[in-house]
Amino acid sequence: MKSKGVLLLYSESAQLDYKRLADIAARLAENYLDVPATVVKIDPVQKNSRTFRYDDGVETTEWNNIGRFSAYELSPYDETLLIDTDYFVQSDTLANYFGSNHDFVCHNSSWDITGNEVFRHDRFLQNGGSGFEMRWATVCYFKKSAHAQRIFRAWHMVYENYAYYSKLFGFKLTPFRNDFALSIAHQLCNGYANTTTFDYALPALSTTDSVIDYNDRRWLIKYNYKNSHNVLRYTGDLHVMNKRCVLNTDLHNKLWNSV
Repeated sequence: MKSKGVLLLYSESAQLDYKRLADIAARLAENYLDVPATVVKIDPVQKNSRTFRYDDGVETTEWNNIGRFSAYELSPYDETLLIDTDYFVQSDTLANYFGSNHDFVCHNSSWDITGNEVFRHDRFLQNGGSGFEMRWATVCYFKKSAHAQRIFRAWHMVYENYAYYSKLFGFKLTPFRNDFALSIAHQLCNGYANTTTFDYALPALSTTDSVIDYNDRRWLIKYNYKNSHNVLRYTGDLHVMNKRCVLNTDLHNKLWNSV
């Protein structure tokens, strides 16, 4: 029988406790997907940083995301769901992709659950929408297969030649983004065809919004709309880009103790 499981990769950061995030994300994934989860610390080959915009201002933090292209070698499973440490599983939706006919699957769109459509500019890789569709590296399904291995090797190749590709496709050289590198690798290995993607958009919450409470599998979200504060309740898997709010002790404990 083929083995299947969830893989989470993290690197240390001076500002954010990614290990703590990874542990809760792994716990939730194991519960809802009924498979084991493996958390692996990776030492990035170079430092990376990114400026995030929050509700109370902006902050430049260590963002050591380089090394995600190593997931193929690091996974102990025949079939793997690679998820970010800030992606919190709340359903069995992703479990349905185990046994997929495809060797590699990822998202080609992200959905802002507040309705603000903050990810509308991330639909295409090239500025102005003239490039091919972008891919999101937040959640990926892959098999131990020759085709999946080619995608990860191409992902690594794009990283090593990132300056060239940034000029070719017109995106910023810094910071390095796995989404961009995966987008290029995925297209190169699939003949520039918009195929092998999840059949739903990635549910996400931007850094300017935050989770303020969690009970009975329901998120309580605070978000801004036209300079006004609003709240909504949401049920389901969620990519919480505002990692600071999840590291709040009260919210973290509620998520940990929910399963």
